[in-house]
Parts: sequence; structure tokens; C-alpha cells
Amino acid sequence: MSEIVLDISNLTKRVQKNKKIVDSASFQMKKGEILGLLGPNGAGKTTTIRMIVGLIKKTEGSVKINGRDLDEEGQACKSEVGAIVENPAFYDYMSGYKNLQQYGRMAKKEIPPERYEEVIELVKLKHAINDKVKKYSLGMKQRLGVAQALLHNPAVLILDEPTNGLDPKGIRELRDYLRQLANEGISTLVSSHLLSEMQLMCDRVVIMEQGKIINVTTIESLNESNETEDQVIALRLNASQVNKANDLLNAMETVTVMEKENGHILVVKTSYDHIPTLNKKLVEAAIDIYAIELRKASLEDKFLALTADGEAKLQKEAE
Repeated sequence: MSEIVLDISNLTKRVQKNKKIVDSASFQMKKGEILGLLGPNGAGKTTTIRMIVGLIKKTEGSVKINGRDLDEEGQACKSEVGAIVENPAFYDYMSGYKNLQQYGRMAKKEIPPERYEEVIELVKLKHAINDKVKKYSLGMKQRLGVAQALLHNPAVLILDEPTNGLDPKGIRELRDYLRQLANEGISTLVSSHLLSEMQLMCDRVVIMEQGKIINVTTIESLNESNETEDQVIALRLNASQVNKANDLLNAMETVTVMEKENGHILVVKTSYDHIPTLNKKLVEAAIDIYAIELRKASLEDKFLALTADGEAKLQKEAE
């Protein structure tokens, strides 16, 4: 069984008039895992992270890090966590190295000189570590922030919207660093509202909607197509035969015609097992078929479906 390094149970945050910003959130993170906290803006992701790192008080629930309860062993728990909540802040007039030293002086345990070199090498900042931070690009500042968060050798790294403002190269570099950390046994919790980033970066995702956890799943599961469900098919036809095909398919009870595209593509929905029959009917009607394309729902479609279902369920519970 994989070692659980972060265990969140029934985490809740109430504010004025008993409004719940986070409502009974529960999930776990394994050693060496990159776990995405995914949801639209306002879903409660940052509030959840702030409670985990102790920046705000929780109303209910528990946070355990490496088996230690945050309420009972707060200092020991915090020493196991490195975090960047929102954008990392530095002294622009100081070098990257001096910023790390300043953070090291504030750490609860002494940071040996070799540890500075290790984290600088890890985030690939050796070439610029003695430059003033005001000369750094946003991507370099993010990398310096990761170095700072890792300086005290935590077991858990927590990053809130770490790719905000980064260009594609910076996003890819950050993704590579996090994967390298995971290979070394460091677990990372990353929050974002962008599914495309989570798809490439994470092993699993925790999906939040209106303060509640509505799904915990692997990226592979989000990618999988369920062949027992109706499939969307794009039929590439001779433009002069599209109307004929449309009439034929509309007469079939097992097929739903959805739309036409570019004058020669007919988009329909049918069961996976019925695709051969559909093809046979078109051929028998002397309709030329140039291509049949199975269109899987995108990750964005699946995410929107999950959050829409979650929102509908939450609204029903509130009634």
C-alpha cells in the first residue's frame, strides 16, 4: 500500500452567516504523487490550501501530514510542508542566492550550505542565482520560489496556481521540475482552474465545485472513453449526398443527427455497437463515405459535465 503523506478529512470553512466556503472536503495524497486540485474560480481551492498550510483556521475537519495531526503537532506538520500560495515574493534588490539565505535564516531548523546548492541545481538556476531578482523573468521567479519552498527538505510541496503568467516554456519547465521531485519521493499538491495544465502535470485530480469535492480520479480515467455510452460520429460525405444521408439517418431510431459541418460532414450520435449498421445502411443507399471519425469527448467536455452534474446535485441538496 502506498504511503499517505497528506490526509484531508471533512475539512470545512464557514464565514459570516454560516456560509460554507469549503464544505467537508476529504482526499488523500500519496508519496511521490502529483495531485491536482481542480475547479473553476471560486470553487474553494485557495481556501482549502490556506487551511492545509495553517494560514487560516479551519472550522471543522482534520489535516494530517505524514500521520501527524496539524492541530496536535502544528510545528512538526509545518516543517514537512513547502508552499507557494499565489505569487512568490522576493526582495528585488537582492540576488536569488541572498533571498534564499534570508529565507534560510527564518527557517526553524538550520539549513546546511550544501542544501542551497542542491535546490539551486534542482531548479536549474545556477547560471542566474547571483543576479538580482529584479532581472528575473516570471518563470525564473517561480523556479526560485520552488527552490525556497524546498529549502528545508519538506515531504509535501503545495503550489497555488503556479503557472499564472508563465509562458509555454516556463510551464513546461515547471512541469518537468515537479516530475523530477515526484521521482525523488516529494509529493506535490497543485491547484489550478486549467484542465490542460492538470492533464499534463498530474497523476490524479481532485475536482471541486462550490466548496465540495465532487470527484477524485486519475488523468487516465478522464481520458478513457466508455464504449457502452453513445458515441459522437463525424461522417465525411459527398456534399451532394448530405441531405440524402440526413433523411436516411433521421429515419433510424438508433441514430440522432446532431449537425452539419462545412457542407459535407454530418455529425451524428449513436451507440458504439451500431456504427457498423449505420455504415452498411449508407453504403446500401449508394451514399459515398469518405471517412467515419469517432469523436471522443474532450477533457474539457468531461470536466464541464462533471462540474455541471456536481452543481446540479448541490442545488438539489440545498432545496
